[in-house]
Amino acid sequence: MHQKTTAPAKKDETDTEFEMLRSITGRINGFLYRCKNDNQFSAIYLSPSIETLTGYPSTDFLSGKSRCLADLLEHSDVAHLSEMLDDALKRRVPWTVDYRLRTKSGTSVWVREVGGGVFDESGNLLYVEGLVLGVEGERAAEMKNAQRLEALSTGTAAILSDADEILTTIRTLSLLSFNARVEAARAGDSGRGFSVVASEMKLLADGTDKLAKRISISATKVRSTMAG
Repeated sequence: MHQKTTAPAKKDETDTEFEMLRSITGRINGFLYRCKNDNQFSAIYLSPSIETLTGYPSTDFLSGKSRCLADLLEHSDVAHLSEMLDDALKRRVPWTVDYRLRTKSGTSVWVREVGGGVFDESGNLLYVEGLVLGVEGERAAEMKNAQRLEALSTGTAAILSDADEILTTIRTLSLLSFNARVEAARAGDSGRGFSVVASEMKLLADGTDKLAKRISISATKVRSTMAG
């Protein structure tokens, strides 16, 4: 009679899960990682798909190799990334952060990382781990939109400035037309023609004043919507 054993089943189950993980990560433009909690983010595990995103095979970072994940970070993003991770680890919450990685070809790519810390029962931090996905296209679109908003903001600022100057000019014109009507009245019959011109100036000034105010209000609403 053969004695049953669960060992092969467990091994088969582990192999299946590992193969499933490899299959899934092989389809994404990114990678999974687990690192030690040190300054170099020394890798314990990296999914092979890191090569698709960075050009470096996962073996370059494992088994005591000299390369580490920290080497790939864009220098100008290190402080922001460290601040985000330190705050999340302190509060023991997951983090989501965008930053750039330098690839083997020398270019930089935007990535979005969703990660967290692994703690022991005493609350000591053992590892950091997460999922890193390439978001170059999304970030490029966001930056393009930001540039458009900045250009629009600059444009509306110029419109508001011009509207203020128009309103100032119109107020001066209204005052001049009022003074002209007063002088025309004093001149009697000889000033009637000038009085008509002054009245037309006043009507034109009033109409333009209303238009300039509407432009100013519309531009202000645009800036308020952008800020909101």
